[in-house]
Formats: sequence, C-alpha cells, structure tokens
Amino acid sequence: MTDVASSLTRTVARQYDLFQTSLELLQKDRKFLNYGYTVSGTETYEARQERLCLEVFQAAEIGKDDVLIDVGFGSGEQDFLLSNACEFRRLIGFNISERQVRYANERAIRENLAHKLSFRLGEAERLSGVEGSSVDRVLAIECAFYFDRPRFYERAAQVLKPGGLVVLADIAFADRASFLTRRAEDLRRVGTQSSNRTAWERHFRTRSVRRINEHTRPGAQMTVWQILKTAPFSRLSAAERREWMKMAFYSQLVALGLQVSFIQYDLIVLQKT
Repeated sequence: MTDVASSLTRTVARQYDLFQTSLELLQKDRKFLNYGYTVSGTETYEARQERLCLEVFQAAEIGKDDVLIDVGFGSGEQDFLLSNACEFRRLIGFNISERQVRYANERAIRENLAHKLSFRLGEAERLSGVEGSSVDRVLAIECAFYFDRPRFYERAAQVLKPGGLVVLADIAFADRASFLTRRAEDLRRVGTQSSNRTAWERHFRTRSVRRINEHTRPGAQMTVWQILKTAPFSRLSAAERREWMKMAFYSQLVALGLQVSFIQYDLIVLQKT
C-alpha cells in the first residue's frame, strides 16, 4: 500500500489485518467475508457466501483465456473457489491488508496455483503494475463501498480491454438516504445508487443492475448472529474482538437498511466501450 493512502484506507487495512489474524486463530476452514446470497433459507452460512461469489462469476461470463483482476479479495477464498469453478488464464488480486495478501499467496503456493493466482498489496484505485488494456474482467465482491469510487472506475477503465467488464456485488444507499453521504468520508464512499451510477457512466456502459436485497439481507442478519456467538467467547485480542463487534453493529444496520430499502444491494455489470 502506498504512503499516500488515505487515513480511511489505512484504517480499513488495519481492520482487515485483525480479521485475518482472528480467522487464522479460529482455524476457520472457509474464510469468506461477505453476506452471501440466500435462495431457500436452509443453506449454511458458508454455502450462502459461496453462492454470492458464484453469482458474480456467472455474471462476469469468464472465458478460458481471460485475465482477471479481483479487488478487495479478502482471504482469497473466492479466488480459490473461482479456480475450481471456471477456466481462465490468470488472476491478479489486489488488497490493502498485508496479512490477507500474505495468507492468499502462501495458500496459492501450497495448492500449486501460484502460476494462476497471484495476490498483491495495493489499492483498487491504483492497480499498480497493471498495463493499460491488458485485462478482461475486474471483479469487486462486496468491497467497492470502501473505494474512492470515481478513481476506481477511472483506473478500471484504463486497465480493461475494449469490451471488458467490471462486475460488482455492491452496497449503496438508496437515493432518499443521500443526506448520509454528506456526513463522513466513509459514508461518502458508500454513495447512493444515482451518484455511483453517474461516476461509473463516465467510463462504462451499464449492461445490467440487478437488485438482490431479498437474497442478501438474510446473510447480513446471519453475520450478526455468527459474530455474537463467536467473538465474545473466543481467544481473541481486545483489538480483534472490538473490530468484530463493530462489524456486527454495522451488519445489523445493513440488514435493517436492506429490509426497508434504505440500503440497496445490487449485482452490477459494466462494460468498457
């Protein structure tokens, strides 16, 4: 991560370093970090999280010769899933958490996938070292609300080939909640549906926007329960426990916001013309 990263970006990086440390301590087998996609309501938490990733992969229409970028890849769980689900040439992941980058690269080596999956410490707004018009797909699964969106869309357009896609599983405020985005930098980055669309349409054609509130709200609520039944009773540091409890609080707000449509969760496909 660069020295000029914003204080908000550095704060998020520290938060996810702590998440990764605790996930490794708890020896959690599947280290997804998303709210999942619920269909029947009987799925396990992890099955819902996997399904959200598969929905993104399907929307991305990935080809066997495609070069992919995954921004904000978490522990890399979704990319190891992708390597089993789809054929593609190679994937480069970018993440601001040093601990998550290290974990994902070590796992790729263990699983003999380092030739296909590589993970870099860096910001989505920069995508350092990626040449222009060299990438077929950019994926962002439940993370773009952390980005400086105008800079991210601009940089994604630079690295994509003509016709390339950006596919996002994305959370934003409904337009009637726009007043919240004027209160703080982290809320401004979340943005509203209209403001975010205005930003991306400077660089992309909107292929589709599919509202998936009803599929993601149950998992947001389950996230709260999962944290509350685990974090207070596990051997975590005070800092780790504090970050998980903050995540539970914000996830509860997201679940309520999705229920009353104050927050929107969309599966978005954008195309570079």
